Amino acid sequence: MAPVILSSDKTVLSMFSGDKKAWPVYLTIGNISKDIRRRVSAHTMILIGYLPVSKLECFHKKTRSVAGHRLFHYAMSLLLRPLVDAGRKGKAMVCTDGFVCQVHPILAAYVANFPEQCLVACNKESRCPCCLVESQDRGDLDECPCRSMVDTLKTLRRKRKNKQSKKFDKEGLREVYEPFWKELPFTNIFACITPDILHQLHKGVFHDHLVQWCISILGEKEMDARFQAVSQYPGLRHFKKGISAVSQWTGREHREMERVFVGLLSGAAEESVLVIARSLLDFIYYAQFQQHTDKTLAAMQDSLGLFHAHKDIIMELSIREHFNVPKIHSLIHYVSSIRALGSADGYNTEYPERLHIDYAKDAYRASNKRNYVEQMALWLQRQEAIHLKSAYHAWRVLKKSASTDAVHGGSGGGNDGSENYSDVSDHLGRVGGDNRDRLAAQEPSGM
Repeated sequence: MAPVILSSDKTVLSMFSGDKKAWPVYLTIGNISKDIRRRVSAHTMILIGYLPVSKLECFHKKTRSVAGHRLFHYAMSLLLRPLVDAGRKGKAMVCTDGFVCQVHPILAAYVANFPEQCLVACNKESRCPCCLVESQDRGDLDECPCRSMVDTLKTLRRKRKNKQSKKFDKEGLREVYEPFWKELPFTNIFACITPDILHQLHKGVFHDHLVQWCISILGEKEMDARFQAVSQYPGLRHFKKGISAVSQWTGREHREMERVFVGLLSGAAEESVLVIARSLLDFIYYAQFQQHTDKTLAAMQDSLGLFHAHKDIIMELSIREHFNVPKIHSLIHYVSSIRALGSADGYNTEYPERLHIDYAKDAYRASNKRNYVEQMALWLQRQEAIHLKSAYHAWRVLKKSASTDAVHGGSGGGNDGSENYSDVSDHLGRVGGDNRDRLAAQEPSGM
């Protein structure tokens, strides 16, 4: 079995003006080590297509949103149609060891930010894409029943027939009657949704919530002054102008802030606020572990429980009225997701965003900006062909060099090995021609 990992993320192509966008869909497999999978130079994640980006002005304003959701699922169903038969019946593929195996590609994980997670799960953004928690209960630590594909499809069919369904409204579903995951074999799409360290933890829980709570307590000037007063140290970023002057945040800036944040609050905030900050940062650091054990997962769950035990101080200080926030609720699913799919650092959306440079932005700059999607696809196809040819020539040179060394090493006496070298060269030429198709099958198509 080959567990398929999908990722999709809409990105802006135009730099200073215009609204040119692209919506790439990437694919990789879980049989590849995540250390290799996360390296862009390894080309282990390939582009399988662009989803349509349209304003849908032909529809009425009230129906554009639903039409956009249905268009997404229809386009994804076309892209993933080969996985239906291949997943059920299997497909003969050449593995890295040279043997032909019957491989069953099964969708196992879907990497996306929160809006696209809801888009994939066919639910509203006010609800959780993984469980059936009520909107007013998202701030609690209690776990709720997970969504079921069978029940969801039944609810969608009833809604399509009766036009009215209390269960449809209660579960916060959207009127997408033909989701792309409907026909995929052995797939539970709600269990495929992975944690998002970049958007949920760094940009969400830490920057959008914890930092803003502490700024409300200390004040913006005091927070900037404390960041400026941090002693310079090799390997530690120094925010000379504070954090209020930073206009564009990336994952690196967030990680640098998290390293010193608890120390900055010491002596300026109450002990209970320090406990909240430390518990959330502990959770964030545990979530980024490359490997987990029962002990680390238990410590991760304890950090989340510690936050929920002391979060009322934020409401007592009149900073927030409630914690019914999707990103805070998503922390509940991290431990179960890590147990099912592996450590969360292997599904971080920071890696697909890096791929936008190679598969979207560079391709867009190579076009004339008109009908750019077709030109982007053609440009990438040519780049792929050049890379495959270069890889083939490099393979031939390597094989020829290895065989030459073997021939010269085995020759003795007065024989200089020229006759044997000629025979080996002819043999490599025949083998190289016969294995040309085999090499192409072994190479990832996105290289």
